[in-house]
Parts: sequence; C-alpha cells; structure tokens
Amino acid sequence: MKSALVTGANKSIGFETAKQLAQLGYFVYLGSRDITKGFKAIKNLKEVGLSNVDCIQLDITDLNSIKVARKELGSKIQNLDILINNAGISGGFPQPATKVSIDTLRLVFETNFFGTVQVTQEFIGLLKKSDQPRIVNVTTELSSLTNHSNPNWKFAQFKPAAYGPSKTALNAYTVMLADELKD
Repeated sequence: MKSALVTGANKSIGFETAKQLAQLGYFVYLGSRDITKGFKAIKNLKEVGLSNVDCIQLDITDLNSIKVARKELGSKIQNLDILINNAGISGGFPQPATKVSIDTLRLVFETNFFGTVQVTQEFIGLLKKSDQPRIVNVTTELSSLTNHSNPNWKFAQFKPAAYGPSKTALNAYTVMLADELKD
C-alpha cells in the first residue's frame, strides 16, 4: 500500500486531503502539532470507514519534533510515496506592509517557509526510497507577484505582507527543489 504524510492534517485543507488520499487507498499519516486534535481527526476518519490512517505528532516549527516524527514514521514504513506540506498559518489579518510586526513576519516565515523546508529535508530520505515519490507544497494565489502587481486582480486590495511573501518564498523553493530532484 502506498503511503502519504500530510502536515497540518487535523483540520481544513489538510484533513480533506488526507481523507481523499485514504479514500484512494493510500495509508495516510496525519501530521498534527496537537496530538489530541490529530487523534480526533483520525476518529472522524474511522467513523466514515477509513481505517488506513494514523496520526504523527509534528510541529513543523520545531526541528526536534520534525526529527522525532521522521524517526517514528521510519519505524513504521520503509518508504514514503507522498509528502504534502500543508501546515501553515496566516499570521492574522490585516497585514499592511508598513505596520506588520517583525514578530508576525518571523512567525509566519518560520511556519510557512522554514518549517516546510525542514520537513522536506528531513523526510527526503524516505521519499527517495519510493518508486515514484511526490512532494506537494501547498501555497496560494496570494503568493503571486504577478497578481499583486495587477490593479484589476480580484484581491488587489488584499496585501498580506507576511503571509503572501512567505508563500512566495515557498514557491521559489519548490522550483529549486523540482529542478534538483528532476531525475
């Protein structure tokens, strides 16, 4: 059975992604910063008949948590087929460029960019053991410099000065990662 790890999978997009992968026959590990919320998500999936799921405690802003999660997952599986880096935070809105706090910027980048890079680097060994590994980095149209430069864009007034740039940086990293791993 193919395996997947979805970070931030105890709610929202991560939960739905985990659910759909489980429905497709993958064994899905739900990465959750709060293990209690992770097991609640597992319970919800099992209630709809999905038993091919498990929870891994994973706080992507804590390198030790990432390493422990990697070790735990490595004790359960030989290889990882899909890594979906979904965990992220908005940092709260509004985020005007001239007023967003440096603390907010650091926290959002730590989660949305640096945390995702650390997870990818830590789990790459398990991914490389798969016949067809995949890495998906979840971003947003709010990361598009082209969109933000267009005064007619539907979200032109919405300028998230922490969230948008953190995801723009993740897009750039994803391009570099794809090039490095193209073979």
